[in-house]
Amino acid sequence: MIVSWRTLGLALLLSIIVGITAAGEPIDRMIETAVGRVAWRPVSGETVVVAIDDKTLQTVDNQDFNVANHAQLIGAVDAAGAKRLFVDFSYERRAKDADFPKLIAAVKHMDDRIVLAVPSRSFQGTEAIVDNWPDPAFGTRAKQACICWEYEFWQVWKVPLAVIADGRLLPSFAAMLANRPVDRPAQFTLDYSYNTRTIQQYSAIDIMDGNAGTSLRGKDVIFAAASTASLDQHYLPGHDKVPGAYIHLIAGEALKRGDPVNIGWLPGFVAAVFILLAALGYRGGRWYARMAMATTGLLIAAKIFLSLSLISTQVGAACFFIAALSANVSRTRRRKSAQRENPVSGLPNFEALRSQPAFDSATIVAAKIVNFEDLAAFIPGDGIGKLVEQVTRRLQLASQGTTLHHDLDGTFAWLVPYYQHSQIESQLAGLAALFNAPLTIGDLRVDVAIAFGVNDEFEGSNAQRLAAALVATERAIRTRSLWTKYTPRQKDDAGWQLSFHSQLEDALTGGDIWVAFQPQYSIASHKLVGVEALARWTHPVRGPIPPDEFILQAEKSQDIYRLTLFVMDQAVRSAAQFHSRGLRINMSVNLSAALLDHADLVGTIRVMLTAHHLPPELLTIEITETAQIENSRHARQTLAQLRRAGIRLSIDDYGTGQSNLEYLTEIEADEIKIDKRFVMTMRDSQRNFEVVKSTIDLAHRLGAVAVAEGIENAPTMALLEQLGCDVGQGYHLGKPQLFSELLATLSSPPHSRSA
Repeated sequence: MIVSWRTLGLALLLSIIVGITAAGEPIDRMIETAVGRVAWRPVSGETVVVAIDDKTLQTVDNQDFNVANHAQLIGAVDAAGAKRLFVDFSYERRAKDADFPKLIAAVKHMDDRIVLAVPSRSFQGTEAIVDNWPDPAFGTRAKQACICWEYEFWQVWKVPLAVIADGRLLPSFAAMLANRPVDRPAQFTLDYSYNTRTIQQYSAIDIMDGNAGTSLRGKDVIFAAASTASLDQHYLPGHDKVPGAYIHLIAGEALKRGDPVNIGWLPGFVAAVFILLAALGYRGGRWYARMAMATTGLLIAAKIFLSLSLISTQVGAACFFIAALSANVSRTRRRKSAQRENPVSGLPNFEALRSQPAFDSATIVAAKIVNFEDLAAFIPGDGIGKLVEQVTRRLQLASQGTTLHHDLDGTFAWLVPYYQHSQIESQLAGLAALFNAPLTIGDLRVDVAIAFGVNDEFEGSNAQRLAAALVATERAIRTRSLWTKYTPRQKDDAGWQLSFHSQLEDALTGGDIWVAFQPQYSIASHKLVGVEALARWTHPVRGPIPPDEFILQAEKSQDIYRLTLFVMDQAVRSAAQFHSRGLRINMSVNLSAALLDHADLVGTIRVMLTAHHLPPELLTIEITETAQIENSRHARQTLAQLRRAGIRLSIDDYGTGQSNLEYLTEIEADEIKIDKRFVMTMRDSQRNFEVVKSTIDLAHRLGAVAVAEGIENAPTMALLEQLGCDVGQGYHLGKPQLFSELLATLSSPPHSRSA
């Protein structure tokens, strides 16, 4: 078998302990709750509830349904021709009431057609402790029944058939409703399939006023409290709180259908053991996972089906056994599979490749199915195995007798002997041609894209050389090339990425990262109205690093938060200097959408504004990557908090990436920045001109400011002015510069600084 006998024995022992100790009960409770949640069975209608509800309490004096009212209600039920009346109240505290004789008379008038409740001070199992029995003045004709039950997980799961109280065998309301004779104390499980919404409930005040008509004639009536303030409210599995009368009623309905039976946990457990033992032994356990899932479903279905026939069974121990054994089977399979062989293709995996003797002068070629994850999700059944089989056959044409290795994620690799190095490029080109033809999987025709990576460096271990080939493969995918070769430059880039965090730390503390400020001018008045703060990094060895490169890496390494706070602090500090000089100039700061899930973001920005005495309306937060915002409720809440704090919001690079109209409807942006690729080409491209024009109109209709980026010449500036664009930014108006340089040029007109 796929697992050892020792493992099997341990799973059996633990499962038996779970069954004996009822530790698996939560599993059964979840199933029963699910049944209660979709309860469909209507009650018979033979029993109805007359309730002291909110309507009744609002009608009676002082919202107190007193003893006289109780007597009147009992008399009205009697007069309405009810078969029996079950009174779910205890009157020991009202025995000295002046109207108590009226209640006694009403009870006696119903003779043996009335059942009085016997509440218990405590109840456990089938033993009840009763402090107060119904007053002897009610006579001996009135019947008595217990209204007790115990809770499990704050809910009512079982009710008594009968209990022992003060040495007496006392039936329950449910037993009396079902006319079930009792000869011993017992409990039974509720039938959760009853739909409590089908229970007919009447307001007590309507019955007292004679509005019942014939609705109570010939029926059992439960008289109980059901107001929102009533304490007689209980959680029923799969439901919210329901009045206690409802629980009595559905318990009685179940007893009318037959005798409840509890067969325990052993039958389901034994069945699961035999089925899974057979699955382990059949064809090396190949069908085990399916059989385990089918057995779990069968156990749950059997439990539900039997419960509808009033047969209770527990499957928690059986489910625990299935889970314990399946975990061991899965772990064993993963361990064996990960050692040497790919379970899908049967080819040796990369671990087998790494453990080979040193590759020496052989070149390693890696190949990856570019859209493998999409294919795996799209192709039904075992189609992905057939796809891998066809891909394998085509790749084996290139490996030319060498062993093809297959990893788990659609990645392959093989070695090319040194004497075939010159043929690698032609081999890969031939393979690319083979993959131009779609694969046929059943009735599906599937296009497969594949990329290759080559490592002909002879240094490093097998694992390092394989990893290098895989890096080259990923680069080929990113650059949409057929294949790329691993180079020392890629190795340097990898080192840069792996040490990025520490280098960023050094750059922030050493001043290599600084903030440049690019001015923004009103297009109509040519006045400076804003400044955008931009992060810059001058590396002592690599020189200036493009912002897109280090910002993207910061987002990947989770260093973006510290970098953003650094830029934000410098920007707020500089904006405060403008403000202190009486210049009302807006400061814009880019904020990655990845940071909007930080709980302390808004508070931190507020602290900065307060510390530098900058009004919040002079700060604009520019947001990009809106796909993350649309998929994050917390991000949208953060943006709303920023806006409530008085901070302006801007949609950056509008028209590219994920910016869309849906985002505009969710966040009230104060400005929309038109991406520079449209602005720079609007004079040469009618399409881009229309995009710019429509975006300006859209911004104005939404009450937002339209900002154009990438203004590099005067004609573009003039055209934007004709279109009514509000604010411009670009090299024609001013390049990113140090704050001191910006202060020095404030007095110069913008046209003197045009590009």
